[in-house]
Amino acid sequence: MKKTEEIMKELERSKGKYRTIVQAGIAKWVKDFQDGRIKITTVEDLKKLIEMDIQILKDDINTSKSTDIEELRNLRRKG
Repeated sequence: MKKTEEIMKELERSKGKYRTIVQAGIAKWVKDFQDGRIKITTVEDLKKLIEMDIQILKDDINTSKSTDIEELRNLRRKG
């Protein structure tokens, strides 16, 4: 069980790092767009960054639900 917890913690740290990178990319895109360095024809890049961010958030929600379900199962076994 300890190894699973360590793996979950490492996954959470990694996802946090990925979200930071994605959010920085979005912020850079917005700044470059506002400064006129990006034209509307590159909206696909922003769309991809947003989709990546949403996917990471969905994974967080699914991981949280799975963890909650597993904790409930463990409590039922003990009870």
